[in-house]
Amino acid sequence: MDVPRADVPPADVPTNGVSPNGVSPNGPNGGSAESPLALPNDVAAPVARTADAGPVDILLVDDRPENLLALEALLEPLGQRLVSAHSGDEALRHLLVRDFALILLDVQMPGLNGFETARLIKSRERSRHIPIIFLTAINKEDQYVFHGYEVGAVDYLFKPFNPDVLRSKVSVFVDLHHARERIRKQEQALRTAERRQLELAMRASLLEAEAKSAEQLAALNRELKVRQEELEKAMQTRSRFYASMSHELRTPINAILGYNTLLLDGIYGPLDEQQQKGIERTHKAAKHLLELVNDVLDLSKIEAGKFDLSVQPTAFPALIEDLFVTVQPLASEHGCTLSLQDDTGGVVLETDPRRVRQILLNLLSNAIKFGHGKPIDVRCTRRDTHLEISVSDHGPGISTDDLPRIFDEFVQLEHAARSQQDTRQTGTGLGLPISKRPADLLGGALVAESAPGEGSTFRLTIPLERARTHVREADMAPRRREPAPDDDAAPDAALNAPPDASTDAATDEDAVHVSGDVGDDAAARL
Repeated sequence: MDVPRADVPPADVPTNGVSPNGVSPNGPNGGSAESPLALPNDVAAPVARTADAGPVDILLVDDRPENLLALEALLEPLGQRLVSAHSGDEALRHLLVRDFALILLDVQMPGLNGFETARLIKSRERSRHIPIIFLTAINKEDQYVFHGYEVGAVDYLFKPFNPDVLRSKVSVFVDLHHARERIRKQEQALRTAERRQLELAMRASLLEAEAKSAEQLAALNRELKVRQEELEKAMQTRSRFYASMSHELRTPINAILGYNTLLLDGIYGPLDEQQQKGIERTHKAAKHLLELVNDVLDLSKIEAGKFDLSVQPTAFPALIEDLFVTVQPLASEHGCTLSLQDDTGGVVLETDPRRVRQILLNLLSNAIKFGHGKPIDVRCTRRDTHLEISVSDHGPGISTDDLPRIFDEFVQLEHAARSQQDTRQTGTGLGLPISKRPADLLGGALVAESAPGEGSTFRLTIPLERARTHVREADMAPRRREPAPDDDAAPDAALNAPPDASTDAATDEDAVHVSGDVGDDAAARL
């Protein structure tokens, strides 16, 4: 509530002989005056105690300058930072920018009196904990004292007051402020330590989890390495088995083919019609078995990384024309016609002619067998960076679901290949997988395009590196085909050796494994 202001004397001069600066004009014995800094022993102790902890800010609020000067002189020995304000408004402005350990507030002031100023100070969160000591020379009634405590004062002193008592009270609140600061810093340090401890615990937990993960990963890697080694050993064992069995099986098969040829040629005497048919079926089955053995041998060499290339100048389309001669019997048997369209004008590439021949022979054989007697179109085209050879048939085609599987090992698409009445031998399911690997090794590619009812087209691409465009006439002429070691000529070699001979002299591991009599379905690869 508003307190009426009474006249305040120019200075609060105590009646006990103490001057406004708080120092008696005479010494304790009534002698000469002492220096203001010369304090009694009971006062020097709190002064030294507060000075040791470092100075703090103390706000002095009074509308009379002479009273402020008296307070500053009285509190100067404490060594604190004293800030003066001549009104409540000025005091509030100081509180906006600084924190104070104590406020000494006059009660009776114009404008905002001490009570109103204290109420505003306590309403602000930042300053509500600052202790306030009211100083008054007029409002000494109990109602004013109680009202001062209501608005947040911690003490209520009447003027004139004892300087030693005031300094002692101020020292106590300064010590309390230091204690609160120490507690605040300790709490802050404790929170920092707790946060640090929590971070360390989380980091330790993460490191432990990472260590476990690393250990588990290492264990999985070790297990994977062991299994990989076991798988490599198993594949090597399988490849060795394939190679060994292929070598062991080709010798008796060649002997069977040789003796069948002798029987069919009448070397051992004439055969009746039924015997002739039986020997022919046996001959076809033996050649199909030889093809299977050769394909397995090729597969084992590919897996073992022993599929070598022999690069040399190769003329196109002369190589394709040579292959037409080879597959013509098979095409005649199925009622197919072969056509070649050459858009290159003749080109010689540095490639492996034996592997290219093997790839194209597989593609032509498949097109003939699965083309249902319709024409087979071969086209040789020169692109910017490669030579493209396409083999197209007009058969039933391959379904979209089956197309990605045709280059997998041992895949046979029986439903698209043959009619129910066709009982001739199927392929081995290894021709296309074995063809794709050499195409990749040659730096090219083998891709397939097909749709049900529209036929199929296989495209072989070969890089044009070191290509020659001027081809000699001798290079373009079809070359006379050398009989393969597994041709029907092999029986002649078999005749000179016992049927149980284990020699492999009659076979070449890297030769194109197609019988000379291709019309007997010996070139099937799918």
